[in-house]
Amino acid sequence: MDNRLSFRVHIAHLYHLRKEVLQWGHDSTLAGHQGVQRTISFIDRAFWWRTLRRDVQEYVQACNICARSKTANSPSTGELQPLPIPKRPWSHISVDFVTGLPDSQGKNTILTIVDRFSKAVHLVALTGLPSAKTTAELILEHVVRLHGFPKDIVSDRGPQFTAKFWQAFCRLVGTTSSLSSGFHPQTNGQTERANQQLERFLRCFASEHQRQRRTVPT
Repeated sequence: MDNRLSFRVHIAHLYHLRKEVLQWGHDSTLAGHQGVQRTISFIDRAFWWRTLRRDVQEYVQACNICARSKTANSPSTGELQPLPIPKRPWSHISVDFVTGLPDSQGKNTILTIVDRFSKAVHLVALTGLPSAKTTAELILEHVVRLHGFPKDIVSDRGPQFTAKFWQAFCRLVGTTSSLSSGFHPQTNGQTERANQQLERFLRCFASEHQRQRRTVPT
């Protein structure tokens, strides 16, 4: 017996509600057109019926927006050494920028910050690529203020992270600045995956709201 059933809405015989739940659990802005497993997990928090898994799989596979907006993930070639797993949350983070987005209320860039321990993500909407000084201020605001100083920050070799100001900032607060190799940007793989997922969500969202650009979260 699933002990969680007492905390979920059982709609086994309410067939007319299943489509509404599937639409909410997959198509809504909160759901973000996720894949089969994540859609199941999302719906399963609040609803249950016996054929939930099968119904979600059929619904996701038939989603036209997902078919138009998503591309298949292909594994990286070559042998890469994974980064060591941290021992606690927010001691080791990865950062990157998503650029070239359609303008939404003056914002066209997103700073992605990933905790390498928990895989938790902070997304910060920006008006453009920031300077090294502004990047440091963003880390203070969105990481240090909430979680404390990280021991290590993995990033690409963008000008923000190779600047003398950034290197001096990291030394001052006792944080190591780890730059991914230009030949192996997959070193920052967690942030790259977060960016890919974000971009897929934005493509799906924009496909549904082409005339409502101001509704894109900022």
